[in-house]
Amino acid sequence: MIRWVLFWLWLGGFSVFGATKVAIIGDSISTGAHAKPQATNGYPAVLGRLLGDEFQVKPFAIGGHTLVRKSRAALMGKPIYQKALEFAPDVAVIMLGTNDSNSGGGNHWQYQADLETDLMAMVSDLRKANPEVLIHIAGPPPMYPEKSGLPSERIANLKERRERLAEIRKRFGVIAAKEPKVLIHDLARTFGPEETTDGVHPTTEGHAKLAAHLADVLPTKFDESFRAENELKEAGLEAKVSEFGGYARYDFKVPGAGCSGTIVSPKQAAAGRPWIWRARFFGHQPALDLELLDRGWHVAYCDVSNLYGAEPAMLRWDAMHEFMSKTLGLSPKPVLEGMSRGGLPIFNWAARHPNSVSAIYGDNPVCDFRTWPGGDGGKRSEGDWKRLLEVYGIDDAAAGKHDQVVDRLEPIAKAGIPVAVVLGMKDDVVPPKQNGEAVAAKYESLGGKVRVWRKPDAGHHPHGLHPPAELREFLLEATKRAGK
Repeated sequence: MIRWVLFWLWLGGFSVFGATKVAIIGDSISTGAHAKPQATNGYPAVLGRLLGDEFQVKPFAIGGHTLVRKSRAALMGKPIYQKALEFAPDVAVIMLGTNDSNSGGGNHWQYQADLETDLMAMVSDLRKANPEVLIHIAGPPPMYPEKSGLPSERIANLKERRERLAEIRKRFGVIAAKEPKVLIHDLARTFGPEETTDGVHPTTEGHAKLAAHLADVLPTKFDESFRAENELKEAGLEAKVSEFGGYARYDFKVPGAGCSGTIVSPKQAAAGRPWIWRARFFGHQPALDLELLDRGWHVAYCDVSNLYGAEPAMLRWDAMHEFMSKTLGLSPKPVLEGMSRGGLPIFNWAARHPNSVSAIYGDNPVCDFRTWPGGDGGKRSEGDWKRLLEVYGIDDAAAGKHDQVVDRLEPIAKAGIPVAVVLGMKDDVVPPKQNGEAVAAKYESLGGKVRVWRKPDAGHHPHGLHPPAELREFLLEATKRAGK
């Protein structure tokens, strides 16, 4: 309830004597097509139930229609579009573009050069209807040529159009980047191929997931003024620009550390500018990172390979944190994410800086280096063991008596940092009993909050929790308590 009240206040206290009006403007997906029954299980209806009585969600959509105005199937100019404007929404969700990608049956794609102009025309219309309207550009939703059972001609059509959808999202992103109170959300991970009926239209379950995603992002407050690219330029850093999961990726040298660093930037930053910090294996099993990007988080990485959480790794992370929080202006309390050997740096750095961490996520984490790479109950790695001894400045005898993560948990627990652990219970590389399980038990005994997800039949791989929704919500809640 408090969440929605805050959202209402952010909107400026719209509809003082009634519900906040949410207009869903779109094509067949926004009519609830292919949900059973459509009227009650299409995503607009489900979204209305999720948002509650404080919101009036109303669809203004026609199947097969487009954003571009030159098309004979243009939504703008149709009576239902005029009704959307008469509704004078406080919040508008625009989910168009799917049919604009089609070059058959009217060849809507021939007008693709007008996409930005026509989207801006719709934005202007909505602002005339309500100058305070908050506009969310949703998607367009994904297409799946790999959906089972599709005929060959349908597969070819969807393959061609899927490439066009990526271009449409980029065009829409241009408007969102420059226009105030216009936000864009990536829906590529909301539902999968088998949650569509034909590679495009969601099933009833797909509609439910689409509604849940929108119910998650619509109330989120975003900081539209912040752009990582601008901050990097202001800092005088030259960054290599590429793409990661549909988001802008920047690679650079970390000031004060000399090692490589990476930032992936969301379409727009969530208020408080939260971020998740990968310790190792950037890009591996990225489902959680991508879902957080969808919700306005940044993803960061600082190279500490072959340092095993030792002092040189800690010094690199000190420099990276200084740069991220003070130079770029991201949250001073990131979430730390460590897969496998990444467990060592996340726990060791948190123990040194417990007031600079909002949560910790370890995935089959190495917490006792005697097991890996030492081979005591785990898998021996001669090369890694030799490098570890060298970077720690110890020998085999000293390694057997060296403090491990379980010996460093007290300051983390005292700081009240929530810890999430995902374990493959058949992991014979990094045995859970001596690593993740031992840390979770000790942390709980110290009064710390810990949540463990156990995968009974999984080994060291695959990493990650699939689907990552429960883990994502655990971390989102942790950052709210930490003030991001």
